[in-house]
Amino acid sequence: METSNDPDLALARRCCDPNSDEFEAAFEALYRRYRDRVYSIAYRITGNATDAMDVVQESFSLLFRRIEGFRGEALFSTWLFRIVVNCAIDSKRQLRSGILGRTGSLDAESASEPADLDVDGPLASAETLELGDHVQQGILRLSPKLRAILVLRYLEHQSYEQLSVTMEVSMGTIKSRLARAHLALQKVLKGTLEPFGFQQDEAGNYSAEQGPDEISEGVA
Repeated sequence: METSNDPDLALARRCCDPNSDEFEAAFEALYRRYRDRVYSIAYRITGNATDAMDVVQESFSLLFRRIEGFRGEALFSTWLFRIVVNCAIDSKRQLRSGILGRTGSLDAESASEPADLDVDGPLASAETLELGDHVQQGILRLSPKLRAILVLRYLEHQSYEQLSVTMEVSMGTIKSRLARAHLALQKVLKGTLEPFGFQQDEAGNYSAEQGPDEISEGVA
């Protein structure tokens, strides 16, 4: 992947030597640049603010220890988001091992967090907090891996190639997993979006009854 235009490359290179005088300032700059996006990804996957903050802390702790190994073969953001996604998925696995049957619904604390995702179909039309929360609850009913690919694709706007690097799987697996995520989300949301102005066809795809954009591919 071409990384010559990576806006973070200079800062990342200054972090390659933890003993250098530039390390602390460069790492702090990267932290400030990405902390909100890291938190957003973590929150979308874990489903609540407390777990998301734990993932943020763990992600930057791992970044601190591993950044000297960054070689610039992928965008720094892609490399960082791989760490975040792995930490978030590990967090969900640990929770599920101790709390069987968790549905992932939003609690009082997390309900105040932003929940709208920029994605085709219902996700792109989440213009109200109510609809955004409704779709977010649907996403939280998916497996952590399916949540992660939806978040990276539609929140971070990653290409298939970037998704392949971030999730460390082949391009074919990315396309297959994204398709499964779309179908799973459609199934979860089936029959629930009509109050928000969407109609579902026989194939299970949603379209908007009104609005500036005609939606023809459901959540795809």
